[in-house]
Amino acid sequence: MAKQGGGVWKDRIIGNYDWKFLCMPTPPWKHERPLPPFYGKDDRLSLLVAIVMGAQHALAMVGGIITAPLLIALSGFQQENQTYLVSAALIVAAVASFVQVTQFKIPGTRLVIGSGLLSVMGVSFSFVPVAQQVIATLSQCACAGTPCSVGAGTCDACPVPLTGKCHSAEDAYGKVLGTILVCAWWQVAMSFVPTKVLRRVFPPVVTGTCLVLLGTALIGSAFENWCGGIYCGGQVLTTKALCTGNGEVILPFGHRVYLGLGLVVFFAIIFAEMFGSPFIRNTEVIIGLAVGMIVASATHYTDCNDGICKKYRYVAGEQISSAKWITFLWTRRFPLGFYAPAVLPILFAFMVTTMECIGDITATTEASHLEPVGPEFEQRIQGAVLADGLNSFFGALGTITPVTTYAQNNGVLSLSRCASRYAGYGCCAWLLLLGVIGKFAAIILTIPNCVLGGMTTFLFTGVVVSGIHVLNLREGLNRRNRFIAIMAIGVGMGVTLIPAWVNITGQFVDYPNQGNFWPVNDKWSPGFRGFRDSIIIVMSNGFSIGGFIAVFLNLVLPFDQATPHVGFNETDDNIIDKKPANMEAEV
Repeated sequence: MAKQGGGVWKDRIIGNYDWKFLCMPTPPWKHERPLPPFYGKDDRLSLLVAIVMGAQHALAMVGGIITAPLLIALSGFQQENQTYLVSAALIVAAVASFVQVTQFKIPGTRLVIGSGLLSVMGVSFSFVPVAQQVIATLSQCACAGTPCSVGAGTCDACPVPLTGKCHSAEDAYGKVLGTILVCAWWQVAMSFVPTKVLRRVFPPVVTGTCLVLLGTALIGSAFENWCGGIYCGGQVLTTKALCTGNGEVILPFGHRVYLGLGLVVFFAIIFAEMFGSPFIRNTEVIIGLAVGMIVASATHYTDCNDGICKKYRYVAGEQISSAKWITFLWTRRFPLGFYAPAVLPILFAFMVTTMECIGDITATTEASHLEPVGPEFEQRIQGAVLADGLNSFFGALGTITPVTTYAQNNGVLSLSRCASRYAGYGCCAWLLLLGVIGKFAAIILTIPNCVLGGMTTFLFTGVVVSGIHVLNLREGLNRRNRFIAIMAIGVGMGVTLIPAWVNITGQFVDYPNQGNFWPVNDKWSPGFRGFRDSIIIVMSNGFSIGGFIAVFLNLVLPFDQATPHVGFNETDDNIIDKKPANMEAEV
């Protein structure tokens, strides 16, 4: 009996997983290998397997979780607030993932909160361009025509009245969070709309177009970081400001050393994809970031003037040593407010995350060897979208922009053949641990901009490729869908490349959000000015204006005779969810 008990405890703690498959490197010329056993969504895992599988999911998503708040924090936040946002994002993602994985039933109804699948959540990128734009608008300030910053204190000694909005970046972010708290209920309401209606309004041609435009906008920010930084990238043709955010190294935008460190990350990711084990390939983003950090920490930049040479480090450790070991939510606070011009783009971003959620849950259902049709599937969709909305509301209360399901974890699930929710609980534990440890967030903030840019360029290009993949789902790019995509991507991409067509920021500091399309009139009422600013924000945001065009054309354009009218009748679920044979073969 004792021997049998020992075997039981061994199975509970260690398990019987094929660790050789998971951890051994795979030569690029080897194509066939045995697969480990498949674990269903309710199968129990041993403690070690749950921890390792959870670590895979956590490492696969931690790069995305920390990137969204970092891009927002680089808009002028104080250093301690930047550290806090990274920790808060990880904690919020842990709580939101726990709700999504567990699935809670609402008493007295057939409604649920959460999908009940191994579907984890992280901070959405859809809200990053909106938040950046609002912060840039509200923080514009000038002293006698010279730009200054309220949060940095450069406006404090101004002898004349300041001109512009003149909010600190933290105060502007508080207005973004307050607006999100109001708009999050829009996604909660959408969770009660029949799935067929949502699919009719937001078919793949709409969501795919939005993903392509969103990824394109984010790639621009990533490339600016790769070349030195976002701020100096925006001033490269005007004030030619030097790039900070790369440790002690302060050089012009696009300097060769910035590009070189970013390429280190790029080549590390390629090497991991070619030679890595399934575990390494699932976590190649964080592997590339770690290699870039190691190289940046081991090297320095030498500047010689008049025969005197001085070394500057890319990674400075002062911020790590000064950071607290333990932190949690609400140790830093931002005054909540409401910014009406941001309502329309935020509502549209919630529409995008809703359709992302439906697509991700469908993919997770198929990867979990479950049927993506029927009442149980519809209930999972309803619960997942409702959890998205409620978790986004909680995230805003926890000082973080909205969260959504993460698609990259479906790749981890498929490769590891583990769909058990216990792996999801292990992932939540890892994310919570990383978020509570303040030193981890401080290490993240010491990553040079150029290293972070190399990683995020790869990450955000994946968003574009996902959009291209979505565009080819269901009926694919037939003539009608191709016309919608051409019109929407044409305008959206143009706005992303030339945002000054309706909105010139940073040039005329006395009149922020000024442009020739709709110039500001001082005689306007505050309400009309807010309405005008909301239209300008939508029209100067590529994925917002492109998404609106895609939705409008999808609703008004007639279908061709050969085009299935997806979303109109009960049989359309089979049209939507079944993949063609060639796609299955490709997968």
